[in-house]
Amino acid sequence: MSVLKTSLANPSRMQGIFRYLLYAKEQREKREVLEQIISPNKLVEHINDPRPMFRAALNESLKCRLLIEDDSYITINPDLPEKAKSIESGNQQLPNTFANLFFTSGNKDEEDFGYDCAWYLAQDIYDTPGTWEDVQKKVHQQKAGEFLRLSNNSIFGHLGDWMCYLGLAWSHSLGGKVLVPDPTVYIRRNLKSLFSKHTDDKILLNEFINRLAVKCPLFETGKFREAVEEIIGQRQANYLSTSTAFALFRLQDEGYIQLIRESDADLTILPKANAQVDDDGRVSHIIYCDKS
Repeated sequence: MSVLKTSLANPSRMQGIFRYLLYAKEQREKREVLEQIISPNKLVEHINDPRPMFRAALNESLKCRLLIEDDSYITINPDLPEKAKSIESGNQQLPNTFANLFFTSGNKDEEDFGYDCAWYLAQDIYDTPGTWEDVQKKVHQQKAGEFLRLSNNSIFGHLGDWMCYLGLAWSHSLGGKVLVPDPTVYIRRNLKSLFSKHTDDKILLNEFINRLAVKCPLFETGKFREAVEEIIGQRQANYLSTSTAFALFRLQDEGYIQLIRESDADLTILPKANAQVDDDGRVSHIIYCDKS
């Protein structure tokens, strides 16, 4: 069962358990001790079913293999990459760690989560189905109801919490809470790694998108996005979704990348509002501008 179905296991609770263990001796603690540290007795003495939030967050952390349990000890999974479990970078890397555990590790339990995220990223950022009512209409319009698992407002709200934490969306409360599919934060956080494994800082934009999809298959050409597009309809050839295009334009405005067009090179199209394509939306290459 997906973490989306466990509403008490939100990102901040799972992060809280991980952060405690990150600094604990040998990065482990006895389950009963951890339980009382994270959720002290005084806070739950009046509750018939004590610590439901802690237990839900811990169970999901174990299920996705962020943590493991060994002889009554809860431990950070030693198989995680070094950056993901180091004191210096583990907390900062945690959104990426979750994304990897959920979407690129063969985790069958989280496939529904992946499809729901990919569907939302495929929506038009300029006409976002940002409320539950809008989502219901859009799912019906796109005939995606049997494919997705967005069955109620609670699951949609939980999806929003996770997408915002992972850097795939943000929300605002103008006229009620609205979720906006904008992966700028996720892409910004991973720019360096998308370029650093290779020898140059200028690559074809379609190659960059392929690398991005390998790292996170919610994006164009990734397995979750391609499955979604089979249901709701394919993008035009060489076009990005408006959410990915918007993120790239933002990153260019912030000085992290340059988007350029060179003659005789394959073009990728970055549409804007109402599917309009300006001259700056016809791009062949992306250049990484290291700001570190």
